Amino acid sequence: MRRRPLPAALLLVLPLLASGCLAAAAGAAGGGLYFTTRGVGQVVEGGFGPVTDAARKAFTTLGVEYKGQKDSDDDKNREIWGKSGDDDVTVDLEERTDVATKVEVSVKTGAVTWDKDMARKILGEIQKNRKG
Repeated sequence: MRRRPLPAALLLVLPLLASGCLAAAAGAAGGGLYFTTRGVGQVVEGGFGPVTDAARKAFTTLGVEYKGQKDSDDDKNREIWGKSGDDDVTVDLEERTDVATKVEVSVKTGAVTWDKDMARKILGEIQKNRKG
């Protein structure tokens, strides 16, 4: 039986898959969920203000105690943080357009561990809340 070489396109994509860049690029381009090393992210339909409000509401709904936020100098990036029990919750928001906001959520459970399932749950709640 003769082995077929991998198609050239697949060979070009393999390094991207290994680095996680393809997932991030796909998430940024199409609004699909992607995983980071510490959590999850997605480009969410909605302006920066409404998505920020949706994130705060998600904290309340899921019992995350709001601890504060920090805005960038250009007001296009915002970090919101809170506590869920002993876990540190962070939501990073980045304005992409007037109708799209990049959201990344992480839930730190230990010195080097993160709860991606809880991060995905928070992101889902943000999505739900931004729809009204």
